[in-house]
Amino acid sequence: MINHSNPYFDGSDEKALLAVLKRGHVTSGKIVKTFGHRLASLLGRKWAIPLQSGTDSIVLALKILNLKKSAKIAIPAYTCGAILDAIAILNLRPVLVDISRETLAMDVDFANRADCDAVIAAHLFGVAAPLFRINHENLIEDCAQCLGISGEGVKAGSMGKLSLSSFYGTKIIAAGHGGVLAGDDERLFKTAMNILVHDKVEEWIPHLHFMMSDLNAALGLSQLRKIKFLLRRRRKIAATYIEALGKKTVLPKNEMFFRFNVVPIKNNAESLIQTFGKNGIEAKKPVYKPVFKLLKMSGKNYPNAKWADENLVSVPIYPSMKDDDVRRITDFLRKNKDEMRRWPPA
Repeated sequence: MINHSNPYFDGSDEKALLAVLKRGHVTSGKIVKTFGHRLASLLGRKWAIPLQSGTDSIVLALKILNLKKSAKIAIPAYTCGAILDAIAILNLRPVLVDISRETLAMDVDFANRADCDAVIAAHLFGVAAPLFRINHENLIEDCAQCLGISGEGVKAGSMGKLSLSSFYGTKIIAAGHGGVLAGDDERLFKTAMNILVHDKVEEWIPHLHFMMSDLNAALGLSQLRKIKFLLRRRRKIAATYIEALGKKTVLPKNEMFFRFNVVPIKNNAESLIQTFGKNGIEAKKPVYKPVFKLLKMSGKNYPNAKWADENLVSVPIYPSMKDDDVRRITDFLRKNKDEMRRWPPA
């Protein structure tokens, strides 16, 4: 069975980890700082703080914005439940906003009409969405699935007051677990560091023990050095898939193919996933259970999120795929091209 997702590691990653172990400093140190500087550059920001997870990044972002008690946070109706975890930790309230059928990111018009105190909007599946059009002073941009590219000339990561990402094992950059919070406002940076740095302080305040270790940062930094290769490899595989489906292969510049999604034409998504499985290919729903379902809310209020949940099927695409596996999937897509179409259309 060809796995749906796998990280890409090579000898340079192993050397980076061994170097930290030999040095003997595995907690947060100089490698974390270097990783933060490199991430700030990638995201088009003045500062970036590596953290232990993407969820920690959301919690810290909401914490430093100094929102009122029980503040309302606008989130996309079609995303995974981790965002709810972060909101629940701070006793805030989620406000669901439907997504755009064109990008699967939060619908800009709906977001601009939402009654909320902050907005968390994510680029989904490697497509850079125009999130800079969301007019809210507390816009938090989630780039976990869209690093290293731009949308309409604006770099992913530079579109809100704050931006964040995850470096979970299946993400673009895999550091085991890990995340980052980035921004431009020096006041927010100082506020974040005051919350994070708990050692050698004169007065006690509640702290968040979220700082990344040098071990995770070393792996993340090694991965970051390969990001151009990782993105090229994803786009190369995507081009073969698109061609197999009988479509043009001029790839859009605002897409780096974190996921390769297809939509069934004749049958439903579950049936198509089973057909992939019978051919030794692990296809999945790209979001196992979106937040509107986790909160037991009717899909009628979020028709685009409901459509995505019912129709999207994610096909394996990742840099560590063997060429033989790419050929197997390409052959399957070619033979079954009348059963599905790519999303978004190329």
